[in-house]
Order: sequence, then C-alpha cells, then structure tokens
Amino acid sequence: MTDTPAVTADEINAFLAEQGDFTKSGPVHVESVGTDDVVVRWTYDESVLRPGGYIAGPTLFTVADLCGWALTFISEGITPMAVTWDLHITFLRPAIGGDVIGVGRRLKRGRKLIYGDIEMYIDGNPEKPVAHATVTYALP
Repeated sequence: MTDTPAVTADEINAFLAEQGDFTKSGPVHVESVGTDDVVVRWTYDESVLRPGGYIAGPTLFTVADLCGWALTFISEGITPMAVTWDLHITFLRPAIGGDVIGVGRRLKRGRKLIYGDIEMYIDGNPEKPVAHATVTYALP
C-alpha cells in the first residue's frame, strides 16, 4: 500500500464522465479517495426508483461495484480493464429517501486481485446501513 492514492476523486470522475451513463442507475460519482478507501455518492433520482419509493437493488449494486472499481484506481491508477471478479451484497433494510453513500475500504491488494468491503447508507444516517458488500476486482 502506498502513502498517497494514485489518482484523485476528480480524475476518477473525469474518467467516468467520458464513459457516459453506462450504469443506467442515475447520477453516481466519487466524492473522495484515501490511501485505502473511497466514498461514492449516488444522487437521489426519482426516475429510477422502484414502486413505493425504494432505491432499487441494482442501484445499490452499482454503488458497490463503483466503489470496488475506484479501489483499484487508488493503487493502480485509472485501470479501465480491471473487472469485477466477485461481488456479494446483503440488503440490510429498505433504502428510501435520499442519496446513497458508499464507503469502500481496500482490505487486500494481491498480485492480481484487490479485495474490498463496502458499507452503504442513506446520506445523514450512517448508523443505519442499507446494504453491505464485499468485492473482488481482477487486475488486467
């Protein structure tokens, strides 16, 4: 692990903007990066909610997956061909009523795999996570 991330949040967001809306889950961006962690925000968008106002599972999956991808970037730099190797998500409570914050932590960087842990909550309510995920990314 290094003392400084290989990229900034702005550099990741510029890369994501070049890709267009490939997730189809609404606006999502990286808020901050550290040496072993990232914070991702999905901005509340009523047009992609499930009936009843629920934030859909695929949207939470997108937040988790983007956290994992960004975790590869903080050690490797922008690595477009790093791919999801494995992602397990557990939905803990209904996600309703606000932006989703994903906090990803890189737990291990191996020779070809990066393993991380992601906790997601509705903005302003970090003590009540809505989902938890573990992710493994394969380096090209």
